[in-house]
Amino acid sequence: MDFECVDEVGYPLDDVYRLIRDDMTAIVPYLSDVEEIKVLERKEEPNGLRLTNLWRGSVSAAPRVVQSFITQDLVTWNDHAFWPNDRKVAEWRLEPRVGGKLFDCSGTTAVIPGLREGTCKLQIRGRLNVYPERLPGVPRLLAGTLRGKIEGFVVGMIVPNLQTLARGVQGYFDDKAKKV
Repeated sequence: MDFECVDEVGYPLDDVYRLIRDDMTAIVPYLSDVEEIKVLERKEEPNGLRLTNLWRGSVSAAPRVVQSFITQDLVTWNDHAFWPNDRKVAEWRLEPRVGGKLFDCSGTTAVIPGLREGTCKLQIRGRLNVYPERLPGVPRLLAGTLRGKIEGFVVGMIVPNLQTLARGVQGYFDDKAKKV
């Protein structure tokens, strides 16, 4: 499943770029269904920055029909991102922490000029494939039946958090501006 979201942020491109590249953990309070983002690795390379962040989602966000199969480990993933020096675009790949490769998800996040001066847009594009037959405890016969519900949950967990990134960034800067 391919997805794309583009949202405007009412703050300067360079400020937004630095926040989502260098201080993503500060946005957690502004993201729905994300309990934690933790930087696992940060490596400066000659042509860019390589990051690995751990994302911990919320189990309570799962639909009731699949909650008995969902554990905290299953809503936790590593986000491997590379930010090249010459562009404000991250190439990323999400990796489930457990669950036998329950899903594959990769894409790009770009910070691009907004419609108005002093604003920017976050453009997130990606592809998500879900494999419910790899979910521990799901009987093979149910995997096909549950595929849509599990895919809906994974999409509902990952994609809205990507889509709400712009709102989270906006909320972060709005709160910061109130304190000044």
